Amino acid sequence: MLACLLTCIPHPARADGPGRIYTNPLTTDAGAISAKVKGATLTHALAVERDRSRVYLAALDPDGAGFRFVNLPVGRFDLVLVTKDHRVIEGLALGAEPTLSPERAKHLDDGVAKADSFFNRRILHRCGVADGVALVFVERLRDRQILRGSGEDLNAGLRRLELIELHEADDEWQMLRTRHIYREETPRQPDIPFFSHRHLPTLGGLRIASTPRDLGILDLTQS
Repeated sequence: MLACLLTCIPHPARADGPGRIYTNPLTTDAGAISAKVKGATLTHALAVERDRSRVYLAALDPDGAGFRFVNLPVGRFDLVLVTKDHRVIEGLALGAEPTLSPERAKHLDDGVAKADSFFNRRILHRCGVADGVALVFVERLRDRQILRGSGEDLNAGLRRLELIELHEADDEWQMLRTRHIYREETPRQPDIPFFSHRHLPTLGGLRIASTPRDLGILDLTQS
């Protein structure tokens, strides 16, 4: 796992709002994924299309012990689960984890940092690198002052999860594109902890057609 925290010069920043992260399902699509979970209470369940163009948000059971996606298009999806006890569990297709020299890893982290200066802290949970192209699963936090468009203090922190594609050129990694998959307010306090991360391969590469897919019971017990 690559991990690095960023600290930047303190100053108020303006919040742009979460934007439109999640794709609205079409009633003409008939794909579905459902599951129950044990060992965790869910707050979010996300289905990321393999090309990262669309991200779907599941309906959760009232007790957070299950989820269901409906009206998914035909395709292949990777799931990302967020739990009430601040864990993120994912099956994202990033490729094989690389063995990077410390210098090359620093350049990759610098590329992630340059891609967004609004968030003052970050962690690279996992990445894959092949032929000079990196796919990185990143969590960003802003735990400093944030102003709404009106100038009012938001009085909250922000947390975002995203998938970033970077290309290596000479000694630099340059972002080609990014896909935000989660953005939520969090109580503002110094040193807000990052999510605890787990890669669960069984959540990845789910082929969806018109037949509903039941994943049974997923064991999310914290090891």
